Amino acid sequence: MFPTVPPPPRRLLVFARLPELGRVKTRLASDIGDERALEVYNAMLHDVIGAIGTSNPELEIEVMWAPSADANGDALRRAFDGHATAMQTGETLGDRLAMAFSERFFFHRTLTIVTIGVDDPSITRELIDHAFALLDSVEWVIGPATDGGYYLIGCRMGAFNVEVFREMEWGTSRVFATTLARIREWNATVAVLPEHMDIDVEEDLRRSGRYV
Repeated sequence: MFPTVPPPPRRLLVFARLPELGRVKTRLASDIGDERALEVYNAMLHDVIGAIGTSNPELEIEVMWAPSADANGDALRRAFDGHATAMQTGETLGDRLAMAFSERFFFHRTLTIVTIGVDDPSITRELIDHAFALLDSVEWVIGPATDGGYYLIGCRMGAFNVEVFREMEWGTSRVFATTLARIREWNATVAVLPEHMDIDVEEDLRRSGRYV
């Protein structure tokens, strides 16, 4: 008999796209063109993947990639540096987040989940580890973005509620405030991380001082 190895109690989910011309950073592309936007996205993805480090017995890193006809094993390994991968499922971002959290809590028996995207290339493994550490004492953790969204959200298994992602006006300045209000309505404890800036449009790119 082979010994049963328990799954890591923590899981970091990275929501990302394969680097494909015309399919990444579309808001930025409307300002700087598809080719330049792809260059910036490649650089952002490289920085985030490099910053998050590697999985270990306590933490599994998994990249959730958006559906693409060009996806295959080689493309996924090259883009995401060999991390475990899974395809996003669901019609909206809220659906995809809800499904990802639900499956990993209830089928993989993960105890705490933190998720990020690649719009904040300044994120560090230290910040991610801090977010997980906070979940030892609170039920939710969230990192607000300067545009009114958030760059990170996480929770414990026992506190998860799919309604946190339902019928959200994604891409608006109300996402963070609405999410925080919902969590507090449930009388759940929540920690708020320092504010960070996402790179979504040309002005963000200039302000960041990166990739120029």
